Amino acid sequence: MAGDLLTLNAIPFGGFVRLRGEEDPGIPEGFAARPWAWRLLILAAGPLMNMALAWGVLILIFLLGVPSSQVRVEGVAAGSPAAQAGLQAGDVILALDGVPVERTEDVRRLAQERKGRTVILRIQRAQGVQEVSVYVRPDPPPGQGAMGVIIASVPDYSRMQRFGLGEAMARGTVMFGALTAQLFSLPARILLGLVPAQVLQPAGPVRIGAEAGEALRTSVEVGSAYVFLTFIALISLAIAFTNLLPIPALDGGRILFVLIEAVRGRRLDPRREQVVHLIGFAFLLALLIFLSIREIGELSRGAGP
Repeated sequence: MAGDLLTLNAIPFGGFVRLRGEEDPGIPEGFAARPWAWRLLILAAGPLMNMALAWGVLILIFLLGVPSSQVRVEGVAAGSPAAQAGLQAGDVILALDGVPVERTEDVRRLAQERKGRTVILRIQRAQGVQEVSVYVRPDPPPGQGAMGVIIASVPDYSRMQRFGLGEAMARGTVMFGALTAQLFSLPARILLGLVPAQVLQPAGPVRIGAEAGEALRTSVEVGSAYVFLTFIALISLAIAFTNLLPIPALDGGRILFVLIEAVRGRRLDPRREQVVHLIGFAFLLALLIFLSIREIGELSRGAGP
């Protein structure tokens, strides 16, 4: 299109759009000369598209198939009925007294109903499927379950569940809402002490690239795009959340200035705003370099002998 300019930067990382009159409200019909509501909508468009991408990917996940759940033994308490029955970490519990189980809640509920009795567990391990008898203690020691096993629900990629378009859209939307609520409520939950502050530790491009590669390898190994697509959805939501933070140079920082203008009824000095964003950009660039150097070092140590 006429007037468009494409550039190849010295540091070819990411991309950006420079709007006409972005910093100068004196340019007719430029970005800065537009009403604050229009500028707010344009600034929010990027994060909203990241969120839309995550929503679409989550729907695609349910269309292509999500793994069923299975119950895996993660640990066995010494001297417990499970240990005496020969249960081992890595065993998959298929059924309890003939009742199929797929989640840890199933095992706990069935065991609760059979306290003081011996139950038959059908398990799967490398040698095949077998049955073992396990006593369900009515009063287990503190810190142990009735049978003395630590169990977890893990994905079973050998049994994939696929859904039609309508069901996939419904389930994808529910998951999108849950993930978005969890992510955007993080600051409040951290302030309330419900979540440790370490969960907001920033990740640089090196770490994100390594995790993307690991997700792709896992998807290839299990023969399903589920793991990689889930990573794409989560990273898209994380990018949207990060861009909406009220940090200068990010969309959230620019949105904050627009909101201040809306409350005050007049615009802040564009030159001062530009200086603030330049300082924010310099900080973000320094943080990016620091994170990249640190993460390269971590990966190098992890790959060492």
